[in-house]
Amino acid sequence: MFPDHLDLSSLNNLLATRRLGKAPGWANEVWESIPSTNTRALELAKQGAPEGVIVGARQQTAGKGRMGRTWISPPDAGIYLSFLLRPQLPPTASRLMSFAAGVAVLRSVQTLYGFTVGLKWVNDIVYGARKLGGILCEMSPGGETPALIVGIGLNLCTPQGDVPEELVAVATNLVEITNQPPDVNRLAVQMALELEMAYELLLQGHASELLKYWRRYSVTLGKQIRAQSGNRTFEGTATDIAEDGALLVLLDSGDTVSLHAGDVSIRNADGSYA
Repeated sequence: MFPDHLDLSSLNNLLATRRLGKAPGWANEVWESIPSTNTRALELAKQGAPEGVIVGARQQTAGKGRMGRTWISPPDAGIYLSFLLRPQLPPTASRLMSFAAGVAVLRSVQTLYGFTVGLKWVNDIVYGARKLGGILCEMSPGGETPALIVGIGLNLCTPQGDVPEELVAVATNLVEITNQPPDVNRLAVQMALELEMAYELLLQGHASELLKYWRRYSVTLGKQIRAQSGNRTFEGTATDIAEDGALLVLLDSGDTVSLHAGDVSIRNADGSYA
């Protein structure tokens, strides 16, 4: 019987991957508590860790979201994982790893729990217009093969203690959806397996196949949206994803703009989350 929390021994024993979690000469890590799994993975990358190392935690005290936001990570209330990759890919393809991770989470949930989540551009996992999880990809420059850290956070249950009410209102979790306790370690290894397969698509030059799958489950495309980019606000219809992952938006003026993830916040036209 595997423990009901993320556990290094269980993670290693269950892994069915060839690349992720199988870094030669380096061990995976699962921490009781750590500031951020992404930060730790970036530290390992600077130490020369090869591709494949997985860093997990039962709690993050300084979890990171996109655009400098905080990712609330109470003990055992979520799954917090970071994967160290060293993709030998052009920058445009590397930028698609957020999409690969989204597809990986979606397929993992489908396989283990039998329901389908939505993918919100660029890095959110949603269910019923509420946030179930998120993805944060960070580059570590330097060296012959720069590292790319893929961080995944997924809400498992309602956290105990003080959580901001504005987050509770827009968030959901696996227990709330399935009414059953999640098998955390099986979920972690399933996500590793699905991420590896999505990553392989990029390495083999099949980015278009990955994006086609992502489009099928997008909750952004076809919607009237409001996008904040710096001091500018764009309103229009999200029409497609470009091959480099940019969101194409048909503005009310009739012009089309291409929005990139770095500094864009997306909401529905009425201001709602998803």
